[in-house]
Amino acid sequence: MYSDRGCEVVQLLGEIDNASAGLVERDVLLSVRAATGVVVDLTPTTFLDSAGLRCLDRLVTAFTNRGAPVRIAAPPDGMVRFTLDLVGMLPDLLAENVDEALDEMTG
Repeated sequence: MYSDRGCEVVQLLGEIDNASAGLVERDVLLSVRAATGVVVDLTPTTFLDSAGLRCLDRLVTAFTNRGAPVRIAAPPDGMVRFTLDLVGMLPDLLAENVDEALDEMTG
């Protein structure tokens, strides 16, 4: 996790699946408590199953409920982005990379 342009950027590495999703969600929520904006960077994520999708949905909901805008950075040609598009993740939440996500949130 790191800060950029007043937002917290959280990188999710490797596979986010049934074995890791609960820990990922807990760790992200604990480490990003007072953010004014959050980018969930899925660029280094190699796999996202249904548990990973639920985790991502709960993170988006939690940050939105806190009043912190959130964007998800996922490259358009990757398997993770394919999965997000397949399940109908809101296009307004998606960005091709972290810079684009930060640009959208910070104007």
